[in-house]
Amino acid sequence: MDWGASDLTQLVAWRGLLILEDLFLGSCSIKPLNIYDLSDKEVQVIRIKLLSIICFCIFFSCEEQVSESCNQNINGRGNISSIMPLGTISKSYMSDFLIDNNIDIGVVPENDVKVFSVVYETIDWDGIVRQASGAIYVPDVEENLSFPIYSGQHGTESKRTNVASIIPLRGFDSMFMASVGYIGSSPDLLGLGVSDDVVHPYVHKFVAEAVVDKIRAVKSFMCSEEINGNGQLFIAGYSEGGYVAMATHKLIEEKYSEELKVTASAPMAGPYDMSYSSRRILSIDEYPQPGYISFTYMSYNSIEKLDRPASDLFKSPFAERIPGLMDGSKSIDEANSYLTTSIKGLFAEKFLNDFLGEGEVELKKKFEENSLLDWEPIGPIKLFHGTDDDEVNYNNSLIAFDKLKSGGANIELITIPGGSHSSSVFISYAQALEWFNTLKK
Repeated sequence: MDWGASDLTQLVAWRGLLILEDLFLGSCSIKPLNIYDLSDKEVQVIRIKLLSIICFCIFFSCEEQVSESCNQNINGRGNISSIMPLGTISKSYMSDFLIDNNIDIGVVPENDVKVFSVVYETIDWDGIVRQASGAIYVPDVEENLSFPIYSGQHGTESKRTNVASIIPLRGFDSMFMASVGYIGSSPDLLGLGVSDDVVHPYVHKFVAEAVVDKIRAVKSFMCSEEINGNGQLFIAGYSEGGYVAMATHKLIEEKYSEELKVTASAPMAGPYDMSYSSRRILSIDEYPQPGYISFTYMSYNSIEKLDRPASDLFKSPFAERIPGLMDGSKSIDEANSYLTTSIKGLFAEKFLNDFLGEGEVELKKKFEENSLLDWEPIGPIKLFHGTDDDEVNYNNSLIAFDKLKSGGANIELITIPGGSHSSSVFISYAQALEWFNTLKK
């Protein structure tokens, strides 16, 4: 699994509470539940009741309204359709969370954090207005302070409900950054969360448009709640999130620079060179994450209108399985269990030969167009990557660093010697978030 690995699954399911403490009694304004007084049996009861409680809150006046004067985004993009409080996460809970799981994330929680689930307007690749969702994390402080925005992009997730707007710990980095004085933003992205009518633009540059609109939604929320911003914007993400972070930085500076300014970004372990990544994966014998491959096919086939049946690329029975595996009902781990790690076993022989030879020109062109190497960053960038990453090869960061550095970018590559895709996660986040704090006003 991308965010992967068993580590994150364990973290998200910690005590089975999903961090929705205030919803336990079916009220949006009650004192937080003391989770440490619960027996294991009571925890199981909470698991069963939680979904019905969430539904209760959705339908019985938990939603807040954003003032119309604050929803003034361009063409409605970023305007908030609905917002629902999900409760408050205590500073002590977050501190214990880090200690119990032996995690160093680069920050020490200083404040409680209020969490909100938000639905906002964005567009798809055809210009059609769509609804997208995400979570907003707000430091619970009494002082009238000014806050920077931190946008944290999640790693690969194919199950529509495994997102921060439903499970706030999925935006754990935004949560911890909010605890030290940022407004945290965790977008679910198109194709996930409430967005059930389009494919997720997986490792496709268009994914960044929904991130920009989520940042707009955060600013609308801050306006409505009379929360002051200090004008700073920090962007980070790991794996797919690393790709999304760099794509967002690029999009803002090339298209929205009059509206937004990136203070700094930290893309981590992302496939920035899609041409290199695709050729490398198809050249090796075994790839540990075949779900990533099928997700990429579904994304590009829809967005780029390639109209290629799965049988053009994949062997049976995998060609028949892949569309159903990527319909939002299964996680990447679940998808992997229905596929094979053998490249020759997964792909049709003709497709493999054509792609590694002179054929598949159109598909190769699309991968080149969605690589994130041809731009001149203004805001500083720190890349993070483990040298032994067998899911997203380290050369992605090396190529991106060399290409962007040669164009004059203020960029640094932080290498994690011997780091795998999963073992480098928190090492990368710790250093990235520490760096952001040195730049924070």
